[in-house]
Amino acid sequence: MIVESEYRGFRIEVNAVAERDRFNAEVRVLQLFSREKPHVEIVSCWKQAAVLAERAGAVYARRWVDSRLYSE
Repeated sequence: MIVESEYRGFRIEVNAVAERDRFNAEVRVLQLFSREKPHVEIVSCWKQAAVLAERAGAVYARRWVDSRLYSE
C-alpha cells in the first residue's frame, strides 16, 4: 500500500488488487480538511507485480489531482 499523506492538499492511498494472475490498483483520493467523500476508483493497469500496480495507481492519482486543480 502506498500512502501519500499530502499532495497539493489531497491525501492519496493506493492499494493493489489481485485479479487472476495480474494486479490492478484501487485509488482513494481525499481532499484534506474537507467533508467531501473520497474519490475512489479502480485503475485497470494489469501489472505483473503488486508494487508496479501501486506505482501506476499513484501516478494516475497525482494526474487526477492536477487535472482537478488546474481545471478550476
